[in-house]
Amino acid sequence: MDIREMKYIDMIAQTRSMTKAAQNLHISQPALHKSLRKVEGEYNTTFFYRKGHEVFPTDTGLVALEYARRTLDSLSEMQKKICEIQNLEAGSIAFGFPAVVGTLYLPQALIDFQKAYPGISLKIVEAGANELSALVENGTLDIAILVRPIAHQSLSEIPLLQDQVVAGVTREHIWRNRNHIAIEDFDGVTFNTFSPDFSVHTQLIDLFKEKDITPHIGFSGSNSEFLCQISTLSNGILVLPRPIIESICKDEMVLIPFTPAFRWELSLAFRKNAYLSTGSEALIRHLQEHFLHHI
Repeated sequence: MDIREMKYIDMIAQTRSMTKAAQNLHISQPALHKSLRKVEGEYNTTFFYRKGHEVFPTDTGLVALEYARRTLDSLSEMQKKICEIQNLEAGSIAFGFPAVVGTLYLPQALIDFQKAYPGISLKIVEAGANELSALVENGTLDIAILVRPIAHQSLSEIPLLQDQVVAGVTREHIWRNRNHIAIEDFDGVTFNTFSPDFSVHTQLIDLFKEKDITPHIGFSGSNSEFLCQISTLSNGILVLPRPIIESICKDEMVLIPFTPAFRWELSLAFRKNAYLSTGSEALIRHLQEHFLHHI
């Protein structure tokens, strides 16, 4: 018995008439009779009996009708849910980003997204870029904002933002009047920065290795406000992306760019050749628009 035949049986039971059922189904009565006889032949039984001018389900007909209606209801529910997802009325997205990126750029963007698509739920994960890369790669996250360069070859990326990492010093520091700074200037100098699970830390260490210099890191961590306070109070050097220092301790620090420039770039990342839900595609478009016009 196929879906079409299930609909026929259901309509016969509803109308209690072969004539009315055929009319509602927009088929001829002989065609409906033929289809019913075919199904009854498959199960070697009779699904309906006549009583006066009406037809009623037999005991086997009641069983067939029960399962047919279950199937039709499930099919209807499936079609409804598919339409909801296609129309962005339902769905779930696992979205990750570094906490500091979320604080700087995402509150209004995510509020606007939920207003536009209230039926889509966002599962948020905050972590360092290295951990986020692995979570996208293994499928735990659908999308993540990562700091470039993205080492995982299995990930695709869409650029969002370009800026730079700088050194922040207090207005009393001996470097306060410098226009730029190089990695070589940090030879034997202590500084504070993000912890090793952040991409900025990894890139810094790589730069020191290129110059064969041993870095002297005083404090490292994930809390940029703590790093700013500890650097300000100790008259130390803070190495972080420019937007982070500006947002937290702009009044207390002078920002000195690196030469050559130490780029800090953000990208949206997702798995190559993997399925992206309609909701995920909508979030990508929304974030692109947000960063293009509001950052």
